[in-house]
Parts: sequence; structure tokens; C-alpha cells
Amino acid sequence: MHRCNLCRPRETCAELGRTSLCHVFWALAVILLAFAGFTVIVVRLRRPAGAAGSSAGPEEGSRPERRIDLEQLKGFVYVGAGALALLALAVILMGLFANRSGRAEGLAVLGLFGYAGYLVAATVVLYLLSRKS
Repeated sequence: MHRCNLCRPRETCAELGRTSLCHVFWALAVILLAFAGFTVIVVRLRRPAGAAGSSAGPEEGSRPERRIDLEQLKGFVYVGAGALALLALAVILMGLFANRSGRAEGLAVLGLFGYAGYLVAATVVLYLLSRKS
């Protein structure tokens, strides 16, 4: 009979049943890594603002357009993506070696929403800083 060594060493997969969620932390760790990689790729492939379409200049009476500093945004994304990759590693280690109470899965979900909140907060801070200048 096949033993489920990565999940629970004393139980077989047949004893756990088909609805066992003992390997969900692997999928969540892959999702964390994919989300971190996706945000880094999006920031790297973003075209400069001048290449998208430049007008002859600001019209009279209009306010100059304020933009978020992309270099600072890249820095925020790189730091956050690195932290998310380390969190994915922690989720894997916790899933393999901790008790099966769902802590690894909870940590992964919390980290995913935390990273999304971090990116929103970074964008808001950079936007507010661009308004002051």
C-alpha cells in the first residue's frame, strides 16, 4: 500500500481518503512564487512613460500630469517579491515539519493578502509623495 510520506508518515493515502488536504501547502507555495514572479516581470517589462505616447506639451490652463516614480515602485516590488519568496519557503518547511493543523496554509493565504496590501500601500504612498512635489 502506498504511503503518503510528505503528508502524514503514519497514515496511508487510502486511510486519509480522497478529500485530504494534506498537500495544499505545496500548491499555495507555488502560487506565492508565481505571484511574486509575475509582479517582478510586469514591473520589468513596463514601458517608459515617454514611449507610450507623448503630446506636444501641457496645454495652457491644465495642471501638469503627476506620475508615480517607477524606480521607487520597482524597489518596493523587488523587496516585496523577495519577502514573498522567503515566505513560500517558510510555508513549505512549515508544511513538511510542523503539525498538520493548517498553519502553513493559513500563513500562505495571509502572506498573499499581505503582499497585495503592501503593494497597494506602496502605490498610495508613492502617489501622495508625487502630489507633494
